[in-house]
Amino acid sequence: MSLALPDAALLAECREEATRSGGPGGQHVNKTASAVRLVHLSTGVVVQCQDHRERQRNRTDALRALRLRLACTQRGGADIAWVTPWRRGRQLVIGVNAQAYPQVVACALDALERAAGDVAAAAGALELSSSQFAKLLAADKEVHQAANALRARHGHGPLLVR
Repeated sequence: MSLALPDAALLAECREEATRSGGPGGQHVNKTASAVRLVHLSTGVVVQCQDHRERQRNRTDALRALRLRLACTQRGGADIAWVTPWRRGRQLVIGVNAQAYPQVVACALDALERAAGDVAAAAGALELSSSQFAKLLAADKEVHQAANALRARHGHGPLLVR
């Protein structure tokens, strides 16, 4: 799965487009093509970043967004070993800014798919408590939406955010 690839290898699987950014920024807007749009060729997943003046920073952020989007949209390629370093007992010690976060999310969503949307069963498969599993799925808006869409396909209600 592309999530585990180094940045250069993942970038090689994409078409990169540099564009001029719009929006706020005063005299520096539209002066250079610093915004980055990535299209993952094998899946068609598209992300864009124009938060910074430097193209390299935008590329780095776009790659992170691409990893997270792939984790949310592609099922079946996650390796349960990606969760192991972050598990302490039945707790999970990873934040949304961790480099491995998209990989852990992919494992969680794959487990949720295999469990037909059942949070307790998916958490058990990853040896996590249900509350830790639900907290992981609610920590990021895109992940939360993907989990709720998956649960809806299996006839479950949405996860509540607390």
